[in-house]
Amino acid sequence: MNPRNARISQIHTTQKGGRIPDTTPNAPEVAGEMPAASFDLVVEIEAGRQTMTGGPYTLTVSAIDDSTGGGAPALDPQIPPQRFGAPPFQRAGDAFSLVQIFNIPVPAMGVRGHLFHYTAVLHNADFQIVSMQTTERFLLI
Repeated sequence: MNPRNARISQIHTTQKGGRIPDTTPNAPEVAGEMPAASFDLVVEIEAGRQTMTGGPYTLTVSAIDDSTGGGAPALDPQIPPQRFGAPPFQRAGDAFSLVQIFNIPVPAMGVRGHLFHYTAVLHNADFQIVSMQTTERFLLI
């Protein structure tokens, strides 16, 4: 990794408390049970050592309902203000990494059987650092 750069290295959905990517993140563990009321969205960011100055950056993550072709703001995570620095970034070889997990409540109506994906954009104030990433499509049960 370039010491002056940062990127979204991974973004995926998983069952609540899980770490493995899951394309049906609220599916019940046992057939016949109710689907889970929430799922997790995992976003991992890598940053070079020269970005660890504590400077702010913006992380925007938006849910897209592929079944309707529109946004799904009810599934957007609430993202607190973001800053480069350790902590919360942890040393990872010559770079730093940060794993953020957002718990996403599943709306009671209007999403069952819909196909979704997330888009994520990270940038600093002067847009010298820009990274974009999307999740695999996932189905809400």
